[in-house]
Amino acid sequence: MSKEWPGLDEALARSADDPRGARADVLRTAGTLAAGAAPEFLEHAARVFAAHGLPEQAAFLFGRARELEDAHARLLGVPADPARAHRTLVALVPSGAATPTLLHDHLARLATHPDPAEAHRWAREALEAFVGAGIVPYPNVVADLTPVARAAGIDAADEERFVAERLLRAGLLPRAPLPLWEALAGALNGLAEDDELLDLLIAARPDPDLYDDPQPAAAHHRYWLLRLGLARAGRRLSRAWFREAGPLPADELIRLASSGGGRLFPPPGRFFDPQADPVVGRPARHPLAPAEPDRYGTDPEAPHWREDADFGAFAAEVEHDQGARRRLDAFVRSLGRYDNFDYPAVLRAMLEHGPIRRALDEQFAEWRDECAAGDLDGLERSLLRLVPMAEARPDDRVLAGLEITDPVDAAWRALRAGLPEELRFPHAGDGSVTAVLHGELLTVGLNGERIVVHGPAGVVHERALSFPVGTHPWFDGTDVYLSRLDVTGPQTYRVADGGLLELPDGERLPWPQGRASVPVAFPGGAEPVQVTLDRGVLRMLADGRTVMRRRFTGSAEDGVVVPPPGFWPHLPPADPDGSAALRRLERGTVARLVDAALVGDGELDSELNRLLPEITDGRLRTAVRTIVRRSASALYRTLRLHDALGLERPSGTPDRVRSVSGLRAGRQVEQVPAVRFLAELLEDAAGSGPAYDVPHPLGRVAVRFPNYLRFGVLGGEALLAAWPWTPRFQRAKARDLLGALGDTPWGDGSGRWRRLWFRSTSRQDPVGQVWRTPNGAMVNLTFQTPQNESVAMEYSPDGSFRDFVLPGWTVRYAPRPQGWGGADRIVRYLRLLDERGTAPYDVEAVHRLAERTGLRLHTAASAAYGFPFTLGYEGEAALLPSEVAALYRDPGTGELAKHESWQLDDALREVLMPDEPEDLWDGGIAVGKAAEWWEREGRHLDWPRAA
Repeated sequence: MSKEWPGLDEALARSADDPRGARADVLRTAGTLAAGAAPEFLEHAARVFAAHGLPEQAAFLFGRARELEDAHARLLGVPADPARAHRTLVALVPSGAATPTLLHDHLARLATHPDPAEAHRWAREALEAFVGAGIVPYPNVVADLTPVARAAGIDAADEERFVAERLLRAGLLPRAPLPLWEALAGALNGLAEDDELLDLLIAARPDPDLYDDPQPAAAHHRYWLLRLGLARAGRRLSRAWFREAGPLPADELIRLASSGGGRLFPPPGRFFDPQADPVVGRPARHPLAPAEPDRYGTDPEAPHWREDADFGAFAAEVEHDQGARRRLDAFVRSLGRYDNFDYPAVLRAMLEHGPIRRALDEQFAEWRDECAAGDLDGLERSLLRLVPMAEARPDDRVLAGLEITDPVDAAWRALRAGLPEELRFPHAGDGSVTAVLHGELLTVGLNGERIVVHGPAGVVHERALSFPVGTHPWFDGTDVYLSRLDVTGPQTYRVADGGLLELPDGERLPWPQGRASVPVAFPGGAEPVQVTLDRGVLRMLADGRTVMRRRFTGSAEDGVVVPPPGFWPHLPPADPDGSAALRRLERGTVARLVDAALVGDGELDSELNRLLPEITDGRLRTAVRTIVRRSASALYRTLRLHDALGLERPSGTPDRVRSVSGLRAGRQVEQVPAVRFLAELLEDAAGSGPAYDVPHPLGRVAVRFPNYLRFGVLGGEALLAAWPWTPRFQRAKARDLLGALGDTPWGDGSGRWRRLWFRSTSRQDPVGQVWRTPNGAMVNLTFQTPQNESVAMEYSPDGSFRDFVLPGWTVRYAPRPQGWGGADRIVRYLRLLDERGTAPYDVEAVHRLAERTGLRLHTAASAAYGFPFTLGYEGEAALLPSEVAALYRDPGTGELAKHESWQLDDALREVLMPDEPEDLWDGGIAVGKAAEWWEREGRHLDWPRAA
């Protein structure tokens, strides 16, 4: 029921000329009323003023009503009436009296309303009143609605969606300011799942009349396009829509049009293959490409399988699961990684399962082909699998009849045929680069900021152009286009004025057309080389055979960009004299370069300067150097593969790694050139001038040194490898070490070498330091901290050694002599091992050794037979005959005796090996020789104790 209120006619009449006075009249009247009636009277007055077309006065009075109501509640305890206030606010909306400030205040009050559900219903009614009246809410309305919705148990995202949908359906979003769009961003993306609402969003292009300044208008327009793109609105748009929209900013247009797929982008041609296309085609990652090693250098995908692994379950996976095949390949590549692991036994257990055998056959069919392909790329990939398999299971059928590319020949063919670096590529500088060929025009995009177009005669076009990452700019002689390959297919955009983009017209998508295979006449070459680009791989063929493969990225390399091969015939030579030298290159020269690379980079650089001084261009020199180094690295593996399979080594093997005695180095082949170079170095140093009582330095070398821990142990290796309980895989590794060092001066048994071990009181940098010593010459191989220790090798031309003082150093351990060796002895030993099998053992000989030396029995046994009771060698200990195992145990308690000294083991074992290998089979270990050594030297040394 309506109440009787004081009249407002005089205030209304006064309002036109004196609005402040009119408001004062109303407030004075309200002051005469009871406290509970005054706010309601002011609301009544607000309605009256609104009805008379005075919205500002009405808004003021409604606001004062809220202030007065708050004061009465705070001071007098008169409760407010939120329902009445809500009704009044909603009633004021059509007149325009309900300002954003009043709505904000109302929503803030509703957030603390005692009935959250009712408050939420009122909040939506208030918003609905504004929307129904065609009023765009203020930008923060979503933030004000959210607390009310949360109090009522409504998710904030649902409330945001409600607001967005109401504004869309009411057609208010085009007039909404950008901050309100931004507040509704998440909801607008979600609404796009509904085609009807998506169409409304497409139609909600911001009204340009919202802004006087074109800059914020353009920003709002781009934001609308962004929302359309993120909502994948392209699926609802036609080419006509884009034509009517005109050129658009690049990022927004590409994002929006990409969701249109083939409807917006017709195919570029019948034979278009996105994987092979020279513009966007990139080499897919090989399904068996090795994973990045972990911090310990191991493959995280390689399984740690043992003989008792559940290969039946794995066999069920490997037939259909690519991940299982990756694990199988990773395991093959890891064969031989750990020294105490019986990989052949695991392979035997694995290959009893047909699916695993078939999967392995399929994988190795590819590696066999790559190994025989003739280029370094295929050889390198295949050797990662072939070498470990051959060393673990040389008689496996996947290795039968294997054809192995000679890496020296592969490097020679590549260098003779032609290298890309012989051509002068376009300058690119630093940063990102794209390179696209269309006809005879090569467009180089630089840093996403500009393009330079090269023709056969030089630069034909250049301009600043911003283009997004993943797009490839190209020029057809008239227009510039951006092409890209999206998941939906190929896309091309034409560059319009101002760097904006538009969809090109036509029934066929413009796409760069450049030759992907072309004959290239490298400088000085008699015949052209066929260069092809397919699936992101450059391939060069000479005489019908692949000589080089290289990943094509179209990116900058050393400041230049490698263009597609179709442009190569237009490129000038980078180093004509260097190219001429490569065309007449002989294989022997390449072998000498590879020989130098086996030693180290410094030696290789010296040989390059000596053998190919004509190459002066830095990029070409680096390319030659890289190929030679790759050839050297592959050579080690190919020689290991030949040795493991018992195949004849390729002819023309570089000198430093060639076998001079017929011995096979196998796994230890990398030690051969390292030792031989060290021997050359010290032989030269020993003859460099007179010797003095105190060593004096000659200089420093930076090379890869051999493994000093393997020095002076060949007799011990031979002894351990001969016992019947030594596992076959351990025996194979010992044979490789004997074959490697027996083919070098370290293993010649001449006694002209010894190992020295020094300690310093301060940190130094002695590695590579060469000395002239009183005996001959010496070089420091290592320096270890924090002990400040250095290991050195000394050479004496006549085999005589006397002690000397190295200034600043003290002796850490007694010198280790060269010990047992000689290629002839080792050849005879290996022949005996093959023909007569393992050597007979006699535990009584160990007892005699202990008696004659005074050593404890288990220490004598450890020297003669090894100490296979350490962690990780439990399986080998189980192979010991009972009478041998008893040597290591206390006869009274049966407990295992503690190991005494590894250094003592090595030294004593070395002299237990008979001088003549036949004596090991006929007479057993050399107890007499060992006892004499112990009396003469061994007992006087302080042997480090085992940990």
